[in-house]
Amino acid sequence: MKKTVAMMMALFMCLSAAGAQALTVTGLETETVSRSWETSLFFSRMQALTGVEVQARGVTDEKEYQALLAGMAQGDIPADVLFKANLTRQQERELLDNGALIDLAPLIEENMPNLSALLAAHPDWMETIALGDGRIASLPLINETERQVCVWINRAWLEKLGLGMPATVDELTGALAAMEEGDPNGNGKHDEAAADLTGVFEMRWLLPYFGIVADDYNLARDEEGSLVFAPELPAYREFIALLRDWTQRGILPGTAFTNVHSTMTLSSDDDETVTSGLLVTMTPYTHVPAAAVTDYEPLLMAGPDGTIRWRDLLGAVWTGCFAVTSACDDPAAALRWVDALYAEEGALLGYAGVEGEDYVVDENGCWTFVTDALRGVNDIRSDVLMYTGAAMPGIYPGAFISSVDSEIDRHVFACNERVRAVSERVTPAYGLDEDAQAQADELNVTLGALVDKGIARFATGELELTDENYEAWLGELRAAGSETLLALFQAAQ
Repeated sequence: MKKTVAMMMALFMCLSAAGAQALTVTGLETETVSRSWETSLFFSRMQALTGVEVQARGVTDEKEYQALLAGMAQGDIPADVLFKANLTRQQERELLDNGALIDLAPLIEENMPNLSALLAAHPDWMETIALGDGRIASLPLINETERQVCVWINRAWLEKLGLGMPATVDELTGALAAMEEGDPNGNGKHDEAAADLTGVFEMRWLLPYFGIVADDYNLARDEEGSLVFAPELPAYREFIALLRDWTQRGILPGTAFTNVHSTMTLSSDDDETVTSGLLVTMTPYTHVPAAAVTDYEPLLMAGPDGTIRWRDLLGAVWTGCFAVTSACDDPAAALRWVDALYAEEGALLGYAGVEGEDYVVDENGCWTFVTDALRGVNDIRSDVLMYTGAAMPGIYPGAFISSVDSEIDRHVFACNERVRAVSERVTPAYGLDEDAQAQADELNVTLGALVDKGIARFATGELELTDENYEAWLGELRAAGSETLLALFQAAQ
């Protein structure tokens, strides 16, 4: 049966290729495995599914790709379509304004039934992908089950030390102190990093324990739901005081503000030794040995009001993934082709491949990749799949992916669902108009650096955390434009 299906697919590919209009496709390929778009089975399978022929070439050097986009602004159009386009909002506007890209807004309803149905069911998604004037430069990745950055704590260490899951900041401090002073990894060395955090970005994920959910602009909402500049909240000083306390106790090393890597494991002489008590990441996969991933749990402690709140870092809609250039003679065909990725059948071609060839599903509905001595998972990722690296357009088939036949993966997916259930956005994506967004971004460059520097100075003891010094720091932030930044977002509500 599988051989028959394969033969039918091959026949359909040949027939469809004869009448299909060839589209030239380019985009950014940042995957670490070797992947050639010219030979990838993904594009030939998409041709079989849609009847649209594609000639694809990925650009593997990011500087080269950015130069390609800059050349488009000067009229040098390299292809009909940008796939895994990796466009910023500013690039979208510029390339639309100078005619390098075409406006997709008038074409979606007629040519993209799958995406149209999704946008009709979620009008807020349309607001996210459209520019302020209603034009649409690019199509998105839609991922309703995207992993969220959170704080992970080593549950196995807690159990070894006879401790329960911390429910308060004081209990967390006590648990981390026990990890630092004891030998929970059992190797007889004092190599544990209780709070294995590096840089203020990671440390700011502790803010929800103080009732503060802050975004990248350092904006948050107070108890009444009003938008505020987060360092102005009294609880923000309590957060800094905690970092100071942890630094003094040795829970958080002073080098945490200057180190490059965020985990001791990355530089450990023994790749199987777990040295991290507390991590901030989307998944422990990238920080600890595979065997230790299930030892970690999200630490979702309630804030002072008893509510568990977390920050939604990425949202469900990632823009900038697919665009049609002014060189394309058949935009409708381009949109029909990509619309297949907004349904599960097409999405699975990019995320799992073809059932029976690249993956199999067992009687319990769990799936796994088909591998042998000649072809491993990385070979499948290289030759078949497209989802890794720069974001591809379409939907993320979350229900399918989460049914993978892997205890480790199922653990991570289940943890992620717990985090997503309490996550929220502080400000809507692309809520500002073009001029206000540009002003906000410029202010944030200065303010973000001042916030990080101030936190580090207080936490390391370089600057004493007194009323006078804290108010002087807030004054410095106000002088740099914190109130102006806040006003921009308040006006857009």
